[in-house]
Amino acid sequence: MLASMPWDLARHLPWQVVMNPAEKWATMPSFVLGEYMFITLAVLCFVHAWRQGDQRRRHVLTWFAALLAGTANDMIFMALPLVDNFWQAQATIMITPRLPLYIPCVYISFMYYATVSVWRLGLPPWSRAALTGLAAALFYAPYDIVGAKFSWWTWHDTDAPIGVRILGAPVGSSLWVLTFVGTFGLLLDRGIARNPALPIKSFLLTFALVAGCTTVIMVLQLTILQQLDGGTPGYLAFATGLLVYAGVVAWKRKSAQPMPPQPGDRLLHAAVVGYFSTLVLIMAVFDPATHVNTGVHQTVGECYVEVADITGKVRYEYLCPSDFDEDYTFECVDAPPADGSEWYTVCGRAHTNFPAWLAGVGLLGALGIAVFSYLLGPLRRRTS
Repeated sequence: MLASMPWDLARHLPWQVVMNPAEKWATMPSFVLGEYMFITLAVLCFVHAWRQGDQRRRHVLTWFAALLAGTANDMIFMALPLVDNFWQAQATIMITPRLPLYIPCVYISFMYYATVSVWRLGLPPWSRAALTGLAAALFYAPYDIVGAKFSWWTWHDTDAPIGVRILGAPVGSSLWVLTFVGTFGLLLDRGIARNPALPIKSFLLTFALVAGCTTVIMVLQLTILQQLDGGTPGYLAFATGLLVYAGVVAWKRKSAQPMPPQPGDRLLHAAVVGYFSTLVLIMAVFDPATHVNTGVHQTVGECYVEVADITGKVRYEYLCPSDFDEDYTFECVDAPPADGSEWYTVCGRAHTNFPAWLAGVGLLGALGIAVFSYLLGPLRRRTS
């Protein structure tokens, strides 16, 4: 079935490789804005990497490593039935029915921006890696809230690892970004440190190290941390992860040797400010109740059929249209989908506490702009 094979082209489904953006705007306007925002961010990352002079190979390596490690991680987790717990909306450009083009761009964005911005602070390797994870989690958090609210993807209804949520975003998702990108930053540093000149052999070996080991080491960290919440990621695991990473950053922060602004850093800074501002704008202006998401979702079936997930926790295998607790409804369609359906329409749910959602995204956006302004130089130079 398609649900376990994200690379399956699934010709029996009515998906399109390319869709008219105006057609998509009519049903999911915020999603079109988000899709092209991330594609633009990924392009700007590459432009920034190419402008780095004698540091070009290091930055280009980061761009391609983020692309491969991130996309491979997404495909692996979609392909494993016991981990498969999210379904992307149909974008205007699709690679497969479950993989929009913009998703690899999302990985490039939160991994490249965090990694390169933290480099500018000149921290020792372990502190640098930990801060990279924290910066990436901050970068990703408002996207996670906005995307879930506006049906840019849908979650598995009863999967325990994503059951604990803040403003609709699973804390396990933020914990995953923290550990995944922190590991990515550390492995990348280790590979580059062996030969900073990065001849083609070192470039390829570092690329293979990062792509092959990031997910494995991330899973080991998550496995340990989630034991604090009984085996699934919760508030305690997330808080502990943040504190441990922050402690590692503080460990040798006094030995930091900040770098002067590098070529293209103003471009990177402007892009980050635009990113956070756009997400706040989307939350403030668009109405999730007007969004209609037709595509691949959790398979509908008999209610309350139990199956064990990757943590050994019990979840229901199928979506039960008469008993579910997700941020969508079936009010905009004539009838809920039939048993066995994996391609169907869900309707966005109206805000129940708009001020809280807007305040949450607004605060994260303001904090993100402040942190990345410091890392990339403008705020740091102003306060020094």
